[in-house]
Amino acid sequence: MIVMDRENRSAPGWSHVLSSTNDVAELERFRERVGAPSAALHLGNRRWPHLDLKLAPRDRALADPAVRVFERTADMLRFLKGQRPAGECAGPR
Repeated sequence: MIVMDRENRSAPGWSHVLSSTNDVAELERFRERVGAPSAALHLGNRRWPHLDLKLAPRDRALADPAVRVFERTADMLRFLKGQRPAGECAGPR
């Protein structure tokens, strides 16, 4: 499942997009579907691969009915932590 925050409060106009299972292939397919550049995919921390979206790709992602959108990043991370078995990382520490 793809989840995203409506807007990153630290970076207005940007949104974080994550896979609920940390599936890099799912993120890559989604990146292509919304037309985001390859640089939008961040893999530096394999426990938290994500997309950073802005402009038209962000707008397309927000309009996608298959995406679960959260008002706040903290709410999205809390949801992900509840979806994963104990001990698995759901985001940055």
